[in-house]
Amino acid sequence: MARLLTLRVVLALWLSFRPEARAQISAPLPAPVSGSILIAELGCANCHTELRIPSFLKDRIPDLSSAGLRYRAAYLFDYLQSPARVRRHLGRARMPDFHLSAEEALALTAFLETQRQGPRFRPGFPSEVLNPPQAPPPLLSKEHFQTNLSAGLLCLTCHSLEGKGGTQAVDLASISHRLQPEWVRPYLVEPSAFGVPPAVMPAQFYHPSPEGTGYQEIVPQAARRIQGITDFLFSLKLAERTAMEQRLAVARASFPRATAAIGESVFRALNCAACHPHQMITPRSTPAAPDLTIEGGRVQRAWLEGYLKKPVAIRPFGHRPGDGGRMPDFQLSAAEISALGDFLLAQPSTNRFASGDFQPRPLSAFSRLKAKSLLEDKLSCLGCHRLGERGGRIGPDLTNARRRLRGDYVYNIIRDPRSVTLHSAMPRVPLEPATLQLLANFLLQQEEIPQAEGYLSLVENPLIWPGALKGLAGAPAGGVRENYLTHCAACHGAQGQSDGFNARFLPVKPTVHADASHMSKRPDDTLYDGIHSGGALLNRSPMMPPWGESFSPAQIRDLVKYLRTLCRCEGPAWSRDN
Repeated sequence: MARLLTLRVVLALWLSFRPEARAQISAPLPAPVSGSILIAELGCANCHTELRIPSFLKDRIPDLSSAGLRYRAAYLFDYLQSPARVRRHLGRARMPDFHLSAEEALALTAFLETQRQGPRFRPGFPSEVLNPPQAPPPLLSKEHFQTNLSAGLLCLTCHSLEGKGGTQAVDLASISHRLQPEWVRPYLVEPSAFGVPPAVMPAQFYHPSPEGTGYQEIVPQAARRIQGITDFLFSLKLAERTAMEQRLAVARASFPRATAAIGESVFRALNCAACHPHQMITPRSTPAAPDLTIEGGRVQRAWLEGYLKKPVAIRPFGHRPGDGGRMPDFQLSAAEISALGDFLLAQPSTNRFASGDFQPRPLSAFSRLKAKSLLEDKLSCLGCHRLGERGGRIGPDLTNARRRLRGDYVYNIIRDPRSVTLHSAMPRVPLEPATLQLLANFLLQQEEIPQAEGYLSLVENPLIWPGALKGLAGAPAGGVRENYLTHCAACHGAQGQSDGFNARFLPVKPTVHADASHMSKRPDDTLYDGIHSGGALLNRSPMMPPWGESFSPAQIRDLVKYLRTLCRCEGPAWSRDN
């Protein structure tokens, strides 16, 4: 009788599924798709926000507010370093690889362990599920578990186990090393309390009582059945689980800096909340990645397809200087790469740079030497960009410009960066038209092979973008602080200690703005001139760029005042207004 009841309930639940939900669970992956649909499925526009293509991911993937209750820490540590497909009902969506080091993955794991926002159950939750007996009764055997499956439970309709069952949900054998048993048992009571709709995971053991004050059994001895299933699942793959725990223990002993606080910075840097729901952390409010609506006018197709196949670090510490963002690797197929390339190269704004102002011409040896000398010794470009062995790590490697960029784009980004990208952190440097043509042609005729560039460590380098810093001591709120963090702190440090992530790549140490003994000797007018016209004007490093064409006089005066808050000092007495 109990078996017949189980079959009837399961059949009723299955028939009550919405047709579109059944199709979502059981349908195979669709045929090759357009680039816009692929972008929606992968969630690309969650970071490349200018694309304005909505994604369904937040409705279907785990809420990480409860990660510490749901997942084993050892699993998180392994998975973050080498993501693999777990959920199979998401179409082409999958967790990409952010190329985290072991230390970065450990820090992120430490943060996720602290996220313990549990589900809210109805009153009268069965206590025997939350606190099962220590010794399982004879009913809870492997044979009984298998009998339960054969008795009509839906598990193997979607899930697989030992090569049998469905292919649209997680492999049941993976539960042992992925999840916590204290999470699985309540989940089996009421999946909907965990944000999973009945059309995806129906309740098979309990349903709410009609008056809404408790739970009624769907099958007899529901709590014992749940315990039996849980005991069985967590008896699988013990050797794999033990090996994962050992790797985690070694990492914790090796990386003492990988704290939960650092892990939260990693979580924010990677913009994890753009795809994963989280109760306390929201997605970035400013674009976390470049504007792809201009990609067709910016890059060459061969480079784009190679990059999509194997992403590399273009900006080693974030799209905005110091935000730590990264382009993840989705391990795209050739068909997916082609679809994305077709879509991005056909965007309507890709012809913005075809002004005809740039005149390609071959350079003589003398002209090449002149351009290189300008870049290395006169201009500020290598303060942010790398060229060969020299230069900063804020912007893209200029050695790769010939292979990556289109001529009109190179010319226009040098001429006026913010006319190309509205929120560009690159300053506009006033140059003669002939010099503009010389530099653009030089970069587009680079023969040197660029070196592979990795991302800078998210553990070793604190984030400095405005959204990651809250309430810096002595920092006035508003635009001036954000200007400093965005345009100055990569070298001078978030609090003026000359410890920004880019400082170590410069031949001259940046000025310590927090040094009162030094800053008190410099009049405000001198500070203004240095910001406006660059370091060369003050006989200091030419890698300090001029900001006079990018900031208004009022913004520069505000920055001077801000520097005084960092050093907690004033200029020489003779230079002050009486």
